[in-house]
Amino acid sequence: MEMNIKESSKGFIIYPTGDIDIKSSPMLKSKVLELANRGSVVLSLKHVHYINSSGLREIVDLFKILKESDKELRLCEMSIDMKELFSFTGLSKVFKIFDTEKDALGS
Repeated sequence: MEMNIKESSKGFIIYPTGDIDIKSSPMLKSKVLELANRGSVVLSLKHVHYINSSGLREIVDLFKILKESDKELRLCEMSIDMKELFSFTGLSKVFKIFDTEKDALGS
C-alpha cells in the first residue's frame, strides 16, 4: 500500500492506495496517529481496492484511540462496495462517512 498525504488549513487528508490488510494497516495506523496529534484527519478511501478484517480492526482501533482524545477519524470517497462493507458490518453507524473530501473537511 502506498500513501499520499495532503495538508489543508482544516487538517490532513490521507490517501492510501491499494489494499488495507494485515501487512499495510499498521503503517496506516501509525501515520493517522502521528497526524492526529497535529490536526484533524480524513481518510480518503477512493484508491483502496480491498480492506480485510485486519484492516477493519485497525480502523476501528484508530476510532477508539482518537475518541479517547476527543478527536475523530472521518472517512470519505468510498466505493459502492466499500460503503456496503461498512453498512453490513454496522461501521457506517460508528464512523462519520462523507461522499467528498470537501464535505469531510468542512463538517
